[in-house]
Amino acid sequence: MDIRYDVENNVVKVDDIDLYPQSLETNFIGVCSHCNSDVFSMSYHVYEDGMLVTAKCNSCGNINAIIYDKDWNWQSEETISQFFDLKNSNDLKVLDSIDKKKLAAVFTPAEMNSMYTKARGEKYTRQYLYRARKKYVDFEDLFGIKINI
Repeated sequence: MDIRYDVENNVVKVDDIDLYPQSLETNFIGVCSHCNSDVFSMSYHVYEDGMLVTAKCNSCGNINAIIYDKDWNWQSEETISQFFDLKNSNDLKVLDSIDKKKLAAVFTPAEMNSMYTKARGEKYTRQYLYRARKKYVDFEDLFGIKINI
């Protein structure tokens, strides 16, 4: 599982899917497994059938993604060591370099809008982006351009 975090915007990227925060509430989460100091939540994200909570140790600064099921039972914990900047993503540059007629030949206007909205780091409609992602291979087959937004 590849987990990256945009600290400034509190967005978690899990395997190329952006999870926007549902809450930025700060709560005591537990004790750091590295230094035994207090760990507090940074953001809460809906993930699969439960929640993903980002949490930071007050002492060593270690940031973790803690995954819970729908009943708030602990499932797993991953150290977040990779970060990204949502606003400076190359996705928008890739989309802007593609002829709009080519995009329109494969994607609906709603799908294109969701692709551009996500590339700009704004909230997008997940169902349209999901539909667009199903068509990425077709777009690459037709025009030889790979999209991965």
